[in-house]
Amino acid sequence: MSTALRAMISLDGDWKLHLPGDAGIRTVSVPGTWTTQVAGFGDSHETVRFERSFDVTVRSDRRLIMRFEAVNHTAVVRVNGIMVGEHVGAWEPFEFDVTDVVVDGQNTLEVTVSYPPRYGSEAEAGFLEHPLGKQSWYGTTAGIWQSVALEERHEAHVRSVSLRADADTSTILVDGTVTAAEGATATVLSDGVAVATATLDVQDGALVGVVPVPAVRRWELEAPHLYTVEIAVQVAGETVDAVHRETGFRTFRAEAGRFYLNEREIYMRAVLDQDYHPGASARFEDFDAWEGMLRHTKELGFNMLRVHIKRPDPRYYEIADRLGMLVWTELPSWMTWTPQVAAMGHELLRSLIARDGHHPSIVIWTIMNESWGIDLSSPAQRDWLREVFDDIEQHAAGSLVVDNSACEPNFHLRTHIDDFHVYRGIPESRRVWDAKIAEFAGRPDWTFSPHGDAARTGAEPLVLSEFGNWALPYALDQYEADGSEPWWFALGADWAFGAAEGTGLMDRFRSMGLEDVFGSWPELVRQLQRAQLVANRYQTTSIRLHDEIRGYVLTQLSDVQWEANGLFDMNRTPKAYTAEFALANGEHAVALRPDAYSVATGQELGITVTTLPAPQGMPDGALLRVCIDGVSAAEFPAGSLREERMLRLTLPAESGQYLVSAELHDAGTLIARDAADVLVVSGAQWDGGAVRAGDESVAQWLDALGVPVGADADLLVVRTFTDDARAHAAAGGRVLLLAEESGALGAAFDYLPSARLTSRAGDGDWVPRIEWLDRRGAFTDVPGDTVLGIAFEDLLGSLVITGIPGPLRPAIVHSAIFSGWLRGAATSTATVRWSEGAVTISTMRVREALSTAPIARAVGLGLLRAAVS
Repeated sequence: MSTALRAMISLDGDWKLHLPGDAGIRTVSVPGTWTTQVAGFGDSHETVRFERSFDVTVRSDRRLIMRFEAVNHTAVVRVNGIMVGEHVGAWEPFEFDVTDVVVDGQNTLEVTVSYPPRYGSEAEAGFLEHPLGKQSWYGTTAGIWQSVALEERHEAHVRSVSLRADADTSTILVDGTVTAAEGATATVLSDGVAVATATLDVQDGALVGVVPVPAVRRWELEAPHLYTVEIAVQVAGETVDAVHRETGFRTFRAEAGRFYLNEREIYMRAVLDQDYHPGASARFEDFDAWEGMLRHTKELGFNMLRVHIKRPDPRYYEIADRLGMLVWTELPSWMTWTPQVAAMGHELLRSLIARDGHHPSIVIWTIMNESWGIDLSSPAQRDWLREVFDDIEQHAAGSLVVDNSACEPNFHLRTHIDDFHVYRGIPESRRVWDAKIAEFAGRPDWTFSPHGDAARTGAEPLVLSEFGNWALPYALDQYEADGSEPWWFALGADWAFGAAEGTGLMDRFRSMGLEDVFGSWPELVRQLQRAQLVANRYQTTSIRLHDEIRGYVLTQLSDVQWEANGLFDMNRTPKAYTAEFALANGEHAVALRPDAYSVATGQELGITVTTLPAPQGMPDGALLRVCIDGVSAAEFPAGSLREERMLRLTLPAESGQYLVSAELHDAGTLIARDAADVLVVSGAQWDGGAVRAGDESVAQWLDALGVPVGADADLLVVRTFTDDARAHAAAGGRVLLLAEESGALGAAFDYLPSARLTSRAGDGDWVPRIEWLDRRGAFTDVPGDTVLGIAFEDLLGSLVITGIPGPLRPAIVHSAIFSGWLRGAATSTATVRWSEGAVTISTMRVREALSTAPIARAVGLGLLRAAVS
């Protein structure tokens, strides 16, 4: 809230911080999070004391107000040793009248800041029982995290103001509080020119009124017009105090499953923003740089930010207002239900709506996220959620309200938006993803309460409100100056089965052999970031293919510490393929789906291309172009409406990976693109001589590969490691074990008995599993990147090999998997010595996939070569 007629002394800058015990005194910056500024305290719950001095000239005709924009979490404020007040809560501004304790000249200000204890007790609630958002994920953001100022005000002054611009009536509703005022007015300015004024009612400290505004200009995404409202207080006919706020006129509604901004249909293209900044700060350090970041976000095609379960720095909304970006904002979450925290959360949300609801950018409010902090199996707690929804719906008039932004196994009770979170890893769960999204598009029962108390209208827009994929950042720039790892590496240990922990990252990179396989850390990161592009692009266009779904929220805008699913890293640097994602995320889109992701040389490829225009249709004269590695193979007029085309392409005869793309061009400008990697597999022949088959099904597989079968061959291929296979290896022979079933090792495989076949471990969806194949040596003829893409989805078996390689089990690893920060590593193909011979084990389903995926032929021949090498 900007002010006029108020002298202000900023108290931002360096403060002394008194740490607990014998930890001493440090200098920290205010505003800022002290836990990110003092090494070793990143996740601290300690009570600390801030101190600084300030000079002031006391005037007898003015009140002195100490204003704090926000302190996390409990603040006890003393001036010159005298307690002037206490405030509890992390997100709201508060102020104290310090006129009677301030002296002329130098004064001392002390703020004792307490953060809720890690674990609660009967005497004091723990931090999981407070609405603190994701501070249980990323470390505490405790301290004086927003600005502090001493303001000199007239005895009669504005204490608080809440505004709402009502576009239906062309009026601005004013509600607030004042001190000692005789009268008040509201003046509305457009582009600096006064266009309306009204007298406000002042009674018993309350301030209310309605200001009609003529010839209203609407706030639009591409023309975000703002009005300035000045609230002035008068005494004896003279204006003695005034405050200013900006607002805008717009309507936002949901009807018949669609969204409308100012009566014009829009398709929601949103991104989740945790709004954490380098060092896990809750506040951006550089205002201009952050505005540039959000401007870049809009350039990537997004029209909405979902700022996640927290109140951001209020300037966040100011930026969105100016840029023309919609905002979906949320009540800070808690994790442990109590009646006290439920009441606290409800009151906090009402307060935030009153403080921030004047921003035209804010169009959606969420009460709960994924039922964190509420037990939806409890009838009483479901009743509470419905009651809060009904209340917030009234307070947030002009915006939409979500009761519980849902994921399995939770649900909605009553909501304006039928939103749901779905995470599935690509390529491993591509078909599962497609099936789930198709089911969601059919408006299934499972998004709403199964207890018979859902108030579903069937007209709520369907929104995939969380989805997305990980890609590790470069990360080495996050290490300390002395080479030590960042403190937050360890915070991920409890997430995604440990896959999110970064501790020991570079040691694992080398010990897992990835430095040899990928050549360098930057190359591994590049391939992971390309895999993220492929997955995010595929999933985004999959959503858009279902016209019943009217929006999505990609997770997420930027990495936060170990949570590496951002389009930008934690330093706000775009990941390698972020710019390319914009072409799947624009107002218009195109979706390309090949019939197969690998083809044999000479085989035609069938593709389906669907143009996906904005709600208002495609631009006149738009052109659809289908390309192979950037060279046009077909062109068509795009048409103004959604249209599906089926084509057949002839790919180059040479084995390799080719990018098949569909592009939309408007007046020569590329406006949308979807693409798929398609592998062309040559008909290379086996030249390694006869191979012995362990059973008839293996013999049939070998025959399909063109491999001769011989009873006395040196290479034996089996599906179970039998005594015969063991004896063959021990005598100097080679064995290839196609480990398709969990019992494939059999009783004969006693090569250090901890070696096992196990199911794939870890998350696999929120933190996707990455499978790689060493293209050197035996697999040189297999086209594609080292990180395996969609073409290999039929080969990714449900089993992995654990126990080999290991300290006592040397092995040559040909293919393997890992998750997240190189965790959960396991082998999918490895060769171990066995007495005079060798055994190669692979869980890749090359035999079963041969009829569905031509790439299975190249990999199968590679396995045979690896086994005889």
